[in-house]
Amino acid sequence: MAIQSFINKATLLNKNSIFTALIIVVAILILVRIAPVTVDPVVKLVISKNRVSIGNIYQPRDIEFTREVMVDRLNLLEKSRFSHPKLGNIATYSDDFFVDVNHTITIKQADTYRFLMGSDDGFSLRIDGKLICEHLSDRPYSVQVCMTHLSEGQHQVSMSYFQGFGNSGFTVQYARGDEKPNWFGDDSKSVKF
Repeated sequence: MAIQSFINKATLLNKNSIFTALIIVVAILILVRIAPVTVDPVVKLVISKNRVSIGNIYQPRDIEFTREVMVDRLNLLEKSRFSHPKLGNIATYSDDFFVDVNHTITIKQADTYRFLMGSDDGFSLRIDGKLICEHLSDRPYSVQVCMTHLSEGQHQVSMSYFQGFGNSGFTVQYARGDEKPNWFGDDSKSVKF
């Protein structure tokens, strides 16, 4: 009789342990699902919704609404849309918006640097106030290579991008000399963000 009672208690304890473990797993899955996705806040984007259609990066702006978003890197092209791989559509608009980026970088090694500016539609890139390259109007997503010599030390990088209508996307990579490109926002042995 005592042995049977012990077996019954052990079986009940085992069932309770399994049930408790299942509840813990479900709770963890719920927390993972409802927790907001975050990335390291490295680069600040100023996203401005324009009231009228945009056809040129330098056209006069008629801003309806502006918001700031922090991202880890400038890789904003998912499924032909202006979208971050983890954060999704950070613009919250599909058409007629500008994005401005002003960021100080530190160059560790003086050399010729190339910036791979990918955009669907137009963009401009300035470093220390000097225009490096631009694409003024609409286009399908294309990458333009922009070269400049940068001395050691800090440099102010200013970029503007616009989305007119249709597909969208904005990506920026950089590399020193013939090194493999890195995303703008990712430190390398040559550049610190």
